[in-house]
Amino acid sequence: MYQRSIRFLSILFLALGVAILTSTFANGGGPLSLGFLLGVAFLAVGVARLWLTGSFRGWRGGAGGSDG
Repeated sequence: MYQRSIRFLSILFLALGVAILTSTFANGGGPLSLGFLLGVAFLAVGVARLWLTGSFRGWRGGAGGSDG
């Protein structure tokens, strides 16, 4: 249940980031606008959460992951 909630929230962060970026560019925002920076931040958090859960899954004894 915990892993599923982390994945769900990570995907939600990714979706929000894409939505914020799309809305920012549709309304004429540039790469230094607040919407762009927030969109990139949401994307970074979503990707980081997914990456961290995927890379530590094998270490905790779960399925998948890389043990090196």
